[in-house]
Amino acid sequence: MLYEIECEKFVERKKGVFVPRGRIRFHEGLNTVLGDKQTENSIGKSTFLLALDFCFGGDDYLDNKINNTLGFVGNHTINFAFRFNGTIEYYKRSTLNPKVVIPCNEDYEQNSNSIGIKDFMRQLKKSYWLEDTQSTWRSIAGRYSRIYGRDNYDERRPLKYGDEKAELAIMTLEQLFGIDDFFQNYEDSYKEMRKRQNVRKQAADIGEILTIATTKRQVKENERKIKLLEKELAELTDKEDRDIAAQDTANLDKVSKIAGQITVLKRERTRMISQLNAVKANLEGGFTPTSDDIIELQEYFPQADIKKLETIENFHRKMQSILSSEMTDEIGRLEILIAAASEEIQKLEDEQRRLGVPTNVSKKFIDKVVELRSRISFLQQQNSGYSDTQTLKADIEIVKERMESVRKVQLDELETMINQAMERLNDFIYGKEQYAPEIHFGITKTGKLSYKFKCEFNTGTGDNYKNLIIYDLSVLNNSNLPFLIHDSLIFKSVADLPIDKIMQLYTQSRKQIFISFDKAEAFTEYTAKTLRDTKVVDLYANGGELFGWSWARKKRGSKK
Repeated sequence: MLYEIECEKFVERKKGVFVPRGRIRFHEGLNTVLGDKQTENSIGKSTFLLALDFCFGGDDYLDNKINNTLGFVGNHTINFAFRFNGTIEYYKRSTLNPKVVIPCNEDYEQNSNSIGIKDFMRQLKKSYWLEDTQSTWRSIAGRYSRIYGRDNYDERRPLKYGDEKAELAIMTLEQLFGIDDFFQNYEDSYKEMRKRQNVRKQAADIGEILTIATTKRQVKENERKIKLLEKELAELTDKEDRDIAAQDTANLDKVSKIAGQITVLKRERTRMISQLNAVKANLEGGFTPTSDDIIELQEYFPQADIKKLETIENFHRKMQSILSSEMTDEIGRLEILIAAASEEIQKLEDEQRRLGVPTNVSKKFIDKVVELRSRISFLQQQNSGYSDTQTLKADIEIVKERMESVRKVQLDELETMINQAMERLNDFIYGKEQYAPEIHFGITKTGKLSYKFKCEFNTGTGDNYKNLIIYDLSVLNNSNLPFLIHDSLIFKSVADLPIDKIMQLYTQSRKQIFISFDKAEAFTEYTAKTLRDTKVVDLYANGGELFGWSWARKKRGSKK
């Protein structure tokens, strides 16, 4: 629970001197921010409630459209503490740097590293036993902090939270009561399947996936093309080689790859054989000129220097003698490689025969068959993709129906639970003499959630705000909602009798309820006493405002 709040800007002005209000302590149950007898505005009641919301991680305290504190007071720090399981945890948060919360000791001196506001709110969520709830901390806590300016105190739409759609508000309520677990698996499956469906459709539409036919017309056109291609394939097979059984053509795509490998190996083997012959010729001297060759050369070229040629030839013989060992090794290496290539070619030809296709079948025939079969396979995949899409669509509808069916059952139970709770509270207030408000949930044909909140026979403003209070108390008492904040505007039009009873309901709660209230003495003695007994801060005009003065009042002597 929120244990205390302190701010140096929270002061009273007494005889011209600003006196700090010090630490403002809270307790279980009702905590009242009490206004004065004249129902004065601009004394800081809503601002103080926004400061409490600031301690719970809210940011509306900083929004000048809702609260103009910063414009008149300037940046400041709010110290606050929570008590959980008997342990008090102290923090401070500055309007200058509201994205962090600073852990402190009891004197509000920093004693450890700062915490990011998101981590701090996760910490609060855990401390209030809401860790397993899917909704964020602010979606839960902020929704039921009904403070002037926050646009969440519509008495006819109690689930309204800013610009949020009703569907999200209902989902948060489901999560708060823990009924979302019953249909969560269906919802997760539905979302995952819808995601797959959208991805498939988008990929098919932009051409990223070509193996999915998108329309029935395309499927029929593919079927027509498949028949023509299968006919062409049959004619080709009959014409080229009648010995190839129809079932063997299924292996031609493999055969085509094998044939390509054989061709590459044969070319490589031919190259190595040519290289081997050249090395052998050099080794055997087949290309070295003899003495007879030189004499014959002299007959054609009498001026040639025979001695020089013989010298060169002697050099060649010496080099050949030196390199003969290396050439012998090269011959051995090439013969091994040629043998290996021949062995691999033999294995590939044997594999081709095992696939039922003779090795003498032309590669042109094989490639053509592979091409036709590939085109047929592609068209079949497109039609199969269309079939998968239709199956996925049907499965999505089944999961959606199951999800909505389970969800409808759970919403009906939640509706009954809240309505029964509101009826009990309403009977407590009126002694079973007036109709209670009711909430009704629905699921549209498109699967969207909706709700209605009203009382058929009581539609006045005061009754509607009373209904809003009853709704909040029903949620507070029957869920893990940690606290309520009700600003004074909610009580303005409610009659005395309901106010008396509402105060009793507030004081019965073990959870914290923070309210602001004006003109307590104008109500019954019970209400006035309850407000005085639960008061945590007293605000009044002419020095008793939250900050010791009101910026709504003209300064003395001012004409504005």
